[in-house]
Amino acid sequence: MSPRTPQDGPGGLAWRALTGLATVACVLAPACNCTAPRGKPWRHEPDPSALAAAEPRSPALVDDGQVVEVLAARDHTLRVHVDAEPRGLNPLLSPSVWTRRIVMGTVFEPLIRYEPPEGGAGAGPGHYAPGLARSWRVLNGGRELRFELEPGVTFHDGKTLTSSDVQTTLDAIRDPRTGVDHLRAMLEPVEAVELVTSREVRIRLKRPTGWVLRALAEIPILPDHVYRGNLAAGGRIVGTGPWQLQSWKHGVVHLTRYGGYWGPKPAIADLEFVYEPDAARALTAAKRGELDVIPALVPVHWPEQASAPGIAAAFTALELRPPRLRYLAFHCVPPLDDPRVRQAISLLIDRPKVARDGYDGLARPAAGPVWPGGPGDGPSPPAPDLDPVTAARLLDDAGWPDADGDGLREKDGVRLRLSVLVVEKGDGVGVRTDPERAAILDQLKRAGVGIEVRAGSEAVLMNRLRAGDFDLAFLEAGQPVDTDLTPLLGSGGALDYGRCGAPALDATLAALDAAWEPAARVPLAGELASEIAELTPIAAIVAPAPQGLIQRRLQGVVVWDGWIDLRKLSFVTPP
Repeated sequence: MSPRTPQDGPGGLAWRALTGLATVACVLAPACNCTAPRGKPWRHEPDPSALAAAEPRSPALVDDGQVVEVLAARDHTLRVHVDAEPRGLNPLLSPSVWTRRIVMGTVFEPLIRYEPPEGGAGAGPGHYAPGLARSWRVLNGGRELRFELEPGVTFHDGKTLTSSDVQTTLDAIRDPRTGVDHLRAMLEPVEAVELVTSREVRIRLKRPTGWVLRALAEIPILPDHVYRGNLAAGGRIVGTGPWQLQSWKHGVVHLTRYGGYWGPKPAIADLEFVYEPDAARALTAAKRGELDVIPALVPVHWPEQASAPGIAAAFTALELRPPRLRYLAFHCVPPLDDPRVRQAISLLIDRPKVARDGYDGLARPAAGPVWPGGPGDGPSPPAPDLDPVTAARLLDDAGWPDADGDGLREKDGVRLRLSVLVVEKGDGVGVRTDPERAAILDQLKRAGVGIEVRAGSEAVLMNRLRAGDFDLAFLEAGQPVDTDLTPLLGSGGALDYGRCGAPALDATLAALDAAWEPAARVPLAGELASEIAELTPIAAIVAPAPQGLIQRRLQGVVVWDGWIDLRKLSFVTPP
């Protein structure tokens, strides 16, 4: 099979620059966080205990009367802290990460589900399970998929699910005029969506690709009678899920259990997603019993927050481990066309120091985009250690010695000098204010590599990336677990701005493309990880590891794909 082009796969990718750098793209982001990492001013929030008696500013947490009302509903309501108010609740119209967390799997459902292993991320490969489709078959050498819908499924307005709803949803995504840009590339391999009967649908593919099933697990099915010709539908939110939208007001999205749900009823009757931008106030609300889930704590107060009185007794740690990666991109032209130079730069990254100083310990050193439960789901070698001695030897071997001992590496009288793209900051603060970037660039300078910082607006830097007018760029990648890495690593990939693809990578990516079952992709993902370590098309830095809190009264918590399956949660029965 020939290597696939970047448009072919359902990678579900979001690519964004690190703090102070350009937004690279948000190409296919059904489950990714497309917000930039927070800047350093957040590190100076007051301690939450100092705000315990303060008047809450959020409209969701207004007065004592509301607190009493919230606590009265505690036995049947799960409340989740939301730190960024969603733009909307339609999962097809430029959804944010919180849009998808709120409505995917709760209000809206896909044809098939991508389920975690027992124990969640890292415990083994995921697997496909029936969703709105009770069964499916791969036919015609992988060029045709047949789905039989679950009988008796109704939307929240009582209308019955049919194959027309599936066709309308998939065709709307495939139509460039609808603006569903974040999902369209996932269905690029689809040639046609055809009705067989009212309960059976056929999907014809341009070519065999196992990534289509993974794509369909990320796509919600919407009712034809509500959204045909108008995806906005006047703001109506109508799905098939176990909960339906009750209200969205004063910063609280309230979902209530749908009585006509076709599957097992969820144990928890009501879900409330509470927007509170002030993390300290959210923690105070949690102490009062108003919140059950806080996805991420403020780093400057972690881990003290988790052990504070009123928290440790009621909450336990929640680590979401999102499939995201921060990495250094190379432009693979001289001198970076030499793998030895790229490997040397990778060995000059002190990943534990970056994780500790740049992210307050809320990140872990990474070797690449492959790890158990990662964008590529499989085994990975350990992250490289800081090794200036080996890095120096590699640069010497590549013909870039420091012959005269002046601390500058040269070849044929030309100094080794690399340009780094940086977003120009309005306050005039320089590049060294970012501890992550400063730590890495300082190591490069100590090794004799000259650094030219090139500042500009995000638009200017994006143009430079697309034009290949750079040597190094600090970027961030985020996508659902176990999805196609061809756009990043494949030759000519849409997000391979540095053109660092290689035949070995292309061959392994093609083998992953041909695998239909997640378990079959695990060893191939491990091979890809080894090839990345050897060829160094990118230099991974860290993977975020945010720490949150979840109420001890909840059971059935499984972390997968950067979130928890709310359908599987229940309250612990009091003794």
